[in-house]
Amino acid sequence: MICERCQTDFESADSIGSDFALCQDCWERECSWQWWAMVAALEFNEDIPVMTEHDLPRIYAPDVEGENPKDRIGQTKPPLHLIPPAAEVLEAVVMGLGARKYGAFNWRSAKVRATVYIAAAKRHLAQWLDGESNDAESGVSHLAHARACLGILLDAQATGNMVDDRPPPGVATSLITQHTGESPMAQEPGQ
Repeated sequence: MICERCQTDFESADSIGSDFALCQDCWERECSWQWWAMVAALEFNEDIPVMTEHDLPRIYAPDVEGENPKDRIGQTKPPLHLIPPAAEVLEAVVMGLGARKYGAFNWRSAKVRATVYIAAAKRHLAQWLDGESNDAESGVSHLAHARACLGILLDAQATGNMVDDRPPPGVATSLITQHTGESPMAQEPGQ
């Protein structure tokens, strides 16, 4: 294509989707010119607030040497890189076994009962705590199975696909708070 304004040859993909036959540089100048013409037409009437690029908050400081503009934004997102890779990989293995056994994403095709997944996670944790590292059926860590159960529950809760069949609220939180700070393990036997 030939730009109507500067007469340079450019690819149509290099125009920002305008209906005009303008190259990207001329299109950006046109948009800038139209914006400032509108601002000038409003004559900075105090009754009509007009925002210019000088009023926009800075997302990054271009003067900071070596700063990537995405860094500051990325730091506000969930830090997925902090999930231990071993845990993620082993949970994925368990999820793959579950997909073969029950179907991929089966917990999204039908609502899941919270107590079923809590009970399964607690069984895996109890077996691990009692000395059995790996599940006898899968050969994969009981801890990875517990993570998979909790991951499905988190997903079901977030997507509204969980049947919340927990019992009525109890006193677990207040008991934990009440007994926090005590160290029953440090007491002498028989005391």
